[in-house]
Amino acid sequence: MSKYKTIVAKFMISIILISGLIGCGKSKIELINENLNSSKYEEAIKIFNNIKDEEDKQKAIEIMKKQDSILKEKFINKEINRDTAVEYLNILKSVSENKDEVDKTINEIDELVMSQEAYDAGIKSMKNNEYKKAINQFSAVLENDKSNYNNAQNKIKEVEELAKSTILVTIDECKIAYSNSNKKSMYPDQLQIKVTNHFDKTIKNFNVCFIGYDSENHPIEIPGYLSESQGFEFMGTGQNVNIPKDGTWGNGTMGWNIGSSEKLSRVEANIKEIEFEDGTIWANPLYDLWIQRSLGEEW
Repeated sequence: MSKYKTIVAKFMISIILISGLIGCGKSKIELINENLNSSKYEEAIKIFNNIKDEEDKQKAIEIMKKQDSILKEKFINKEINRDTAVEYLNILKSVSENKDEVDKTINEIDELVMSQEAYDAGIKSMKNNEYKKAINQFSAVLENDKSNYNNAQNKIKEVEELAKSTILVTIDECKIAYSNSNKKSMYPDQLQIKVTNHFDKTIKNFNVCFIGYDSENHPIEIPGYLSESQGFEFMGTGQNVNIPKDGTWGNGTMGWNIGSSEKLSRVEANIKEIEFEDGTIWANPLYDLWIQRSLGEEW
């Protein structure tokens, strides 16, 4: 071998040895970081379990705690699926000081799975013209479900517009009919509406819901008549009303008795369900959304 080749060979061997020594000289904390960044969680835990120094162990724990949020973000961004995320988290769970945080993250991921499933189900229901079901499913999408939440809110608006075309019954008037304060025991206050039927068949029965508000426009409970019962959703039933197509019901002489309330200032109403003369049932696809928006924090 020539002198030149010998020198080159010795130089290369030196480089390899130095590289090996540098690798061997890495601290356990650095090695844990490397393995975590490469998703080698089992190897990272093995190194952690061999740490003797308490200060280093605490540093390692803090590093591994951050993996909870990192794995959750990877799942949210669809870089890994649920099973992979939970598998890695369960490996990290073997670090006893970190169990509670890991369990919390696993629960959050499972909630996000249900959120994603709700969004997918909403898309399917929307395609099948099941508007009420679609709205409920899109409403179940969590705000921290970054890949679906904004889309779900937009879908709710889309479905709402589609559903409006199917609501062929209107409440043209809605009011509180106050009686003379001296005769309330005989003639109590009433909630009254005027209903118009735009369906092609006769409405036999209907259920209507009233929401009450005070003078500052806050939802309040409506007291029942001759009872202590009261609630934010006051239900009224119209039986055997027999409203024909384009016909109306309610002319200011019929309504639902309520108890006295000094705070009740106004009411809003919405038809919840209709039974037609032929026995078929129609459920208002926007009823739940109306309740949610009307009651706000009270819902």
